[in-house]
Amino acid sequence: MRLRLLLPLLLLLGGCTTPLPPADPQQAWVDLELREPAVGASLLAESQDGRRLDDGRYFQLAPGSHSLKVSYRYELYGGGGFGPRFGWNEPLQIQCYLELDYGDFQAGRRYRLAAEHTFGQGEITLYDGQRELVSSQRGICSPF
Repeated sequence: MRLRLLLPLLLLLGGCTTPLPPADPQQAWVDLELREPAVGASLLAESQDGRRLDDGRYFQLAPGSHSLKVSYRYELYGGGGFGPRFGWNEPLQIQCYLELDYGDFQAGRRYRLAAEHTFGQGEITLYDGQRELVSSQRGICSPF
């Protein structure tokens, strides 16, 4: 009985996300990727050249120079002897706003923007279609 109720619910939830639009061959496309996928982690496209975006799942850009801003969130778990006494019984929510400037986006090409964190710093790295490193930028992250 529970399975009969669960299946329609899962199908309904799956229909909530809209498919990505087709890539325009006259523009560059940037996919977003978490290097270390984890529970509570997310990476969203925030703005392009200072303009907020309607869809945070990708960037689609005219050829040339652009500034891309992303929002990267992750959870930091306690350890090293810290416990409830020090407030570390719950994960700490970390927020990073990272911006990357790149001057040579090419029409019809696909890029990948990957995010990760190390010791309180966030890093985004831009790769081209051949998985070659194109640009990288670090930024400071803080609890939210």
